Amino acid sequence: MSEVIYKFTGNPFVDAGIWALSQWIGKKPEELNEDDLKGVIDDITSVYLNKKWSKNLFSVFPNNPLTNPAVKDKKERYSTFLIELVEEIDLNEDTSGDCISCGRRNKVKRWGKDKIPLTGSKKFVNYFSYGIDGADYCPACTFAVQFVPIGMYACGNMLLLHSNSVKVMKYWSKKSVENVKKQILSRDFTGCFNEGYKNPVNALFHVIQDIILHYNERWYLEKPSIDFYHFTNYNQGPDLNIYHVPTSVFTFLAYIPQHEKYAEWLKVVRRGYRYVNWEKIKEEEDYKNNPNLVYNNLLEGKSIIGFFIDRKNKEAIGGWDLIKNYLKEVRKMDEKRLNVIKTVADELAEYIETADDIKTLKKLETASNYKNYRNILRIIIKKRIENGIEDPLFTFDDYANYLFPDSLKWRETQDLILFRIYEKLGSWIIKQGKEDEILTSDEIKNEIQEEE
Repeated sequence: MSEVIYKFTGNPFVDAGIWALSQWIGKKPEELNEDDLKGVIDDITSVYLNKKWSKNLFSVFPNNPLTNPAVKDKKERYSTFLIELVEEIDLNEDTSGDCISCGRRNKVKRWGKDKIPLTGSKKFVNYFSYGIDGADYCPACTFAVQFVPIGMYACGNMLLLHSNSVKVMKYWSKKSVENVKKQILSRDFTGCFNEGYKNPVNALFHVIQDIILHYNERWYLEKPSIDFYHFTNYNQGPDLNIYHVPTSVFTFLAYIPQHEKYAEWLKVVRRGYRYVNWEKIKEEEDYKNNPNLVYNNLLEGKSIIGFFIDRKNKEAIGGWDLIKNYLKEVRKMDEKRLNVIKTVADELAEYIETADDIKTLKKLETASNYKNYRNILRIIIKKRIENGIEDPLFTFDDYANYLFPDSLKWRETQDLILFRIYEKLGSWIIKQGKEDEILTSDEIKNEIQEEE
């Protein structure tokens, strides 16, 4: 039995090429053989020679036989190159070699950026380890890389997905291969998979959500590591940006479509778009490339709590159960802290409604620093005692360990308390009139001093 040609390497270009080959041929990656590789050469070179595809390839394989204007017999030259690679694949049982991708086989030749993206030109040895004249890729890995464009997503530059999840890679490569085969059947060639995205962050979230929604898997159990490589290998300006999608973010996104408030989550996402005049928006195309702070913050590990709160309309978007899932899964917030914040917010909501004290709500909304917010809570405690409420608003341990464990993050607690109050008092607040003038920070400060 001959050796398995392909095992995954961790190299994003090689692995993406392996998956593209696998889905194109219709076999599992480990089942691919020499005849499979030779059999796909004519199909792929025919696709690449199409004018729209050639334009994309300038950003992936500049100056190779397909993209070099000086080469006349492009198909013959490139096909010969691919056939030679297959014939040079070592099928012995050796388990080690000097290939910098798989480490299983030895290089036969060294390659530059015309064959392996983002490696540099062979004559500029400072682009390569130890000043050698090229990148050490074995024939099998080099062959796989030639099929990377089949699995790429056009998004200004090229967007390449890489994951340790077999399911994520399988489904994404399947979708991208299906797109190319549709182009062949319709004879309408459009190049790499392109859905009109120019903003790579918005595009990568679209890709993830598309995988989650269209393939019936228990995605919230998958917990993959996912990276997106947004790059161009164009001669005049090669560039690379890497976007890591935290596993916790993927798990959260995988869970949300099952939630009864999924439509509310989409509302939260929509609020993240910047520079959008929603009154003039007719379709998604009008805003999908605008910066989205919800997406950006999720990638950067920043909070999106504020996007769940519609302060203008006094609305808690999605309710406590939805935001709690975000806080636990993405922010890794302690269950005890969540419960303390919720309990305190419920007590505050009950006091505000019972005492008919809309001014206190406005103070909680507009407190601009930790000192003011702490004083507002102290005054509320005092008023509760005056009104005969014996149970404390919170204990010392609750205050120190859960409400404000870090005074620098006091706004997180402020936002969550406000969120819960809006959820509890929604109808009551509406009756009070949402258009009442909101107190300024100076007015709150003066009232605090008067009450002291």
